[in-house]
Amino acid sequence: MIPVTPLTNAQVENTEASVLVDTIHSGQPLIISFGFVNWEQRPAFDFYGRVKKLEATTQSVFNRILVRDCTNSWYHREIPGLGSHVDEVADSLQQLITRIQPSSVITIGQSMGAYAAILFGILLNVKRIVAFGPLSFLDVEHALTYHDRRWLRVMLDLHDHPPPSLYADLPQLSRERQSTCDLRVIFGTQPDGNAPESVNLDVLHAHRYGALPNCTLYPVPRSGHAVVQHLIDQGQMDAVLAKHLLDRDMPMDVQDLPHHWQVWLNENLKQGGHPLELSIILKQHGFSESAIQAGFSRVIQ
Repeated sequence: MIPVTPLTNAQVENTEASVLVDTIHSGQPLIISFGFVNWEQRPAFDFYGRVKKLEATTQSVFNRILVRDCTNSWYHREIPGLGSHVDEVADSLQQLITRIQPSSVITIGQSMGAYAAILFGILLNVKRIVAFGPLSFLDVEHALTYHDRRWLRVMLDLHDHPPPSLYADLPQLSRERQSTCDLRVIFGTQPDGNAPESVNLDVLHAHRYGALPNCTLYPVPRSGHAVVQHLIDQGQMDAVLAKHLLDRDMPMDVQDLPHHWQVWLNENLKQGGHPLELSIILKQHGFSESAIQAGFSRVIQ
């Protein structure tokens, strides 16, 4: 059985596990996040810090399951602790959902993680799927037809060495399962190259999803495939997550510490806490440098 423990930044960053389950809060929403590809080292768990920050700034509570695919196989091969192929992983996630008993389930990811968020969101029939820059297929023929060769070697490997379960066309899967999941696709529209005729291939995949009756498209101008990083750089990511995870509007960049964090900072400084150590803790919880400095400026000496 996968252990359920209060997660920390250090554990999320240093563990060799492929799945982590945070402290259970039955009756609260569950977020299942899927990590994106990394060819150089073990893929990181995704959205942990950002969701923790969202909790702090909105005083919300989430359940969390973090998943990553260390084989970079778009979640079609073994995920240790969950299963050896997609269907086994989906069954294990369903067991965790039953154990947690959340009020609702949201899957989220970017790039490879976005494909997984849509795939498992459909298989698990979750309430909502939030996908940043997802592929819509893992099929070699489609890739060659649409001139999207970015991850062709993954598709060729899956084609030549097929796993027990393979889902290579997610819009088709959604139609077959008659999915009613609220699918939200956030994607960049900036061309991927410098040539005038170049295009952003994420637009192509987004439009394939856009034909589904349960899908809403959210184009992001001036962003390429790395749409999450673009939103972070523009100070928009917190607001985007609040909108899609909480159905709540908030300023694009939180400039002030929430009241309970301001109280915490005041008390720790009065008790002799070192400003640098306190700043590091606040950063670990996702607060920006500007918000931290504003917090220090409000401390009553």
